[in-house]
Amino acid sequence: MEAAARIPCLLCGEVHPLKLHAYLTRKVRSPARAADIEIRIMAVICLKAKEQGRQYTKRLLPPFVIAFCRIGRQGVLEYLRRFPDGRIVSDIACAMLGTLDLRTIRRHLGMVGTHIEKAVQRLAPLFRKAGCAIRRPHRGESHGEYLEYLTRQDHRAGGQFAAGGDMQIPSLVYIHLVCLFERSLRPLAVSLSCVFWATVFHDTS
Repeated sequence: MEAAARIPCLLCGEVHPLKLHAYLTRKVRSPARAADIEIRIMAVICLKAKEQGRQYTKRLLPPFVIAFCRIGRQGVLEYLRRFPDGRIVSDIACAMLGTLDLRTIRRHLGMVGTHIEKAVQRLAPLFRKAGCAIRRPHRGESHGEYLEYLTRQDHRAGGQFAAGGDMQIPSLVYIHLVCLFERSLRPLAVSLSCVFWATVFHDTS
């Protein structure tokens, strides 16, 4: 909701306060409990998009939720941090992702790995464009490790950030944004580059 003050609405392309449409329930896997847990998410409505004849409601998922899936993104990321080469250690992968299906594990590791790589491809040019001195990836450094490095450059590159203080935007958010745009059922009103730029270098004046 705070981001809406600086990021164009995904439904109409203009900056305006979000209007709550409804609260909904959603299930997501908790590996710690070895069961699905129920969380509450919200849907917003954009009256400008409705006037334009566009999609005018959208569910807002927290960054740890993968669209159309019960497996949580956080578990996938923690696994990839432990095994950055993506190799599958079945008993550990099953426990961390909360599934026994190796095909599902491979699919999610591959999908999140691709989203990490794309987040790096979006973020690195933004920092360079803003004149931030960032290093190139080290030899043997995974995309996930380099993305963690890039997210630590937030304060140096952008000054005041999301909460106007010392809060660092976690890498999970950038991965979530890539997934949001790729898996959206309909074209969104703004580009991923625009949202990334506004997230990292938003105007706090």
